[in-house]
Amino acid sequence: MSAKRPTLEAQWAQLGVLLAVAPAHREVDIERVLLHTARAVSTHARLFGLAITWLVEYSGFVAKHRLRRLVIDELEPAFQPALGLILEEAIERGAQPDLRLAIDVCRPAQPPRPLFVTSQDHPALRTLAEQAASVASKRWGVWAPAADLKKDAIRPASWLLEQNPSLRGRIIRRGDLRCSILETLRHDTQGEVESESALARLNAATRVAIRKSLRALVLEGEIRYIDREGRGRGVAIAHERRSGRPEHS
Repeated sequence: MSAKRPTLEAQWAQLGVLLAVAPAHREVDIERVLLHTARAVSTHARLFGLAITWLVEYSGFVAKHRLRRLVIDELEPAFQPALGLILEEAIERGAQPDLRLAIDVCRPAQPPRPLFVTSQDHPALRTLAEQAASVASKRWGVWAPAADLKKDAIRPASWLLEQNPSLRGRIIRRGDLRCSILETLRHDTQGEVESESALARLNAATRVAIRKSLRALVLEGEIRYIDREGRGRGVAIAHERRSGRPEHS
């Protein structure tokens, strides 16, 4: 019987956010945590400021190309405005600008509405939400005040790396395309893909960019090519780490 999936709050706790829950005690899929947060934030208002604060501190851990592809493939249009707003507010406060790779495929809400459900069904509260809305939230059509950063609710990087050893590779690569390739192989395939073209599709990247990153990963000893008997070259993780492997979130 498979282990029970940890809650979203437990996954954020595993990533160093101080919440009144125990951490997941397993490494989590950061990009899907962000997607789940976009789905949940309208009923969990505290996650709004916490997610933005975490991104300001640790956007280097996010695999940006993979996040972009997951938004395209998995995030329902109704929740894209919330994710776009979270990412944009994070960039405005100092997160890595290349989070825009994912912002660019998010679409604003039409018609506009309050972000939080507590204000959506009451006319007076809707009016107050619009009046208090930040400029960014009005652009995204999900009215919310500018987030208050909560840096005292985020653990230091040393704690994150101790609890989540695989994050070390993410931060070394600063969430670049090499990072997305490795995380895609770990989370979205069985550790290998049939071709460079398939890997390009899974990362919403060009084959030229994929090939350049693969050359670097081969030199780093992270991936290897597979002889597929005349059917082109596949790609696989060179040394899959069995312990601490994250599950789909």
